[in-house]
Amino acid sequence: GYLDKLHNEISRTLEKINSREKYINSQLEHMVQEYRSAQALLSEVMHSSFSLITEVLERVKQETEEKGSSMTDGAPLVKIKQALTKLKQETIQMDIQIGVMEHTLLQSKLKEKSNMTRDMHAAMIPEATVGVY
Repeated sequence: GYLDKLHNEISRTLEKINSREKYINSQLEHMVQEYRSAQALLSEVMHSSFSLITEVLERVKQETEEKGSSMTDGAPLVKIKQALTKLKQETIQMDIQIGVMEHTLLQSKLKEKSNMTRDMHAAMIPEATVGVY
C-alpha cells in the first residue's frame, strides 16, 4: 500500500511537472524563436564580418608586399638617373644653341655697324667742294 501511494503521488507530481512544462513552453515559444533567429542573424553577421576582415587583410598584405618590393627595386632610381642624364644633355644642347645665336647676333650687329659706317663715309661731302658754291 505504501508503494502504491508513493507511486500515485509521483505520478501526479510528474503530471503537474509535464503540464507546467507545456505551459512554460507555450508561453516562451515566441522568445525561443526570437532567440534562434537572433542566433542565425548573428552567425550570418559574423560570417560576413569575417569575410570582410579577411578581404581587407589580404589587400593590406598585397599592398605591403608591393611597397616592400618597390623599396628594394632599383627601377625608380634608374629612371631618375636616366632623367638626369637626359637633362644634362639637353642643357648642353641649349648652351650650344645659345652660343650659336649669340654669335649670329654679334655678326649681324657688326655687319650693321659696318654698313652704317660705310653709309656715313659715303654721305660726307669733301671739304674742298663745300666752299665752291
